[in-house]
Amino acid sequence: MDETTSPSPGPPARQPVNFRSTASTNWRVKDESPRAEQPQQLSQSRNNRYNSNRAQNGSGSQSAAGNGAEDASAGGTRLYVGNLLYTAQQADIEALFTERGFNVVGVNISIDPFTGRNPSYCFVDLDTPDEAQRAIAELNGVDVLGRALKVSPGVAKRGSAQGQGQGQGQSSTGGASGGREVRMRNYERGYARESREERSTDYKPTFDRWSRTDASSHWQAPQNEGRRLYVGGLPRIEPQSALDEEIQTLFATYLGGSGGDEKIVPTAVSKLIPPHSSKASEPGNHCYCFVDLARAEDVDVVIDRLSGKEGSWGGAVRVDRARGADRKVTREQGIGGRAHQDGERPTERRTAGLGTWRRTTQTQEAEQE
Repeated sequence: MDETTSPSPGPPARQPVNFRSTASTNWRVKDESPRAEQPQQLSQSRNNRYNSNRAQNGSGSQSAAGNGAEDASAGGTRLYVGNLLYTAQQADIEALFTERGFNVVGVNISIDPFTGRNPSYCFVDLDTPDEAQRAIAELNGVDVLGRALKVSPGVAKRGSAQGQGQGQGQSSTGGASGGREVRMRNYERGYARESREERSTDYKPTFDRWSRTDASSHWQAPQNEGRRLYVGGLPRIEPQSALDEEIQTLFATYLGGSGGDEKIVPTAVSKLIPPHSSKASEPGNHCYCFVDLARAEDVDVVIDRLSGKEGSWGGAVRVDRARGADRKVTREQGIGGRAHQDGERPTERRTAGLGTWRRTTQTQEAEQE
């Protein structure tokens, strides 16, 4: 009997591998299935966050360019003028344009009442759209005191600006979200604690730098007349509007006129000043600012009632008379005063008049001729 040889078994069947290309029905294939609509609440949240970011950068409906005036750029008459020398004042900007033959309707510029500096830009309103276009063509790129001027169409004036220091890139007004983001870094416990919160837009600055034109009255007078205070022991508070609001709250809490006492309010609050490097390594809050008062006789009252009181961050405030004069504003603005008494000779103030205008290419061509 013949033996039948059965065929040898072949290799085992391969198990299918669950690759993504086989497991997914839409691998590299356009998925045309209907999508569920985005929830309204999520969409609104994103819109609010977008509008808040625009407001923080000064581009919201109540930006730094606004000062309660009608829309001045609808006809193209408003200009943005940037890359300015920090010491330039409103009169300098007006001279830049009028000496060139332009009819200036208004200049909107923020001036720090303590340093006399601008945020390096401003807005200029001209008489007609044609003048605005000519100004852009003739002035953009002009070298003024070593800086190439930037002139471009400005933004519309809408609403009223309530912020201070919008030139640091932080507007104090809120957008559609109805709030302002306040950031605080507190070293009261020996280590940094950071916090962020949203505050309402119901805030009025002590000195509105975009609408006031008397910033120069604060450069020397409060210090010389003994009306300037040093306020220390502060955490890092941002933006400037939050610091200003914090100082207002301290005054309202301890000097608000309760119990028959006379109410005392600050007239101007400087920017927050970081501590010296030798002090920064020590535990605690060491930032400080300066506060101006309306009357010199109120200084001792404020020191007595406010020094050592607790701020919203949990630390004690240090209050004293401001010492020394601000030599920077004296030097940069070319003004006299204490600088003469100290033996210093004030530097002649550089202005941005017609004599400083030049376009680099034109200058080179003139020299070659």
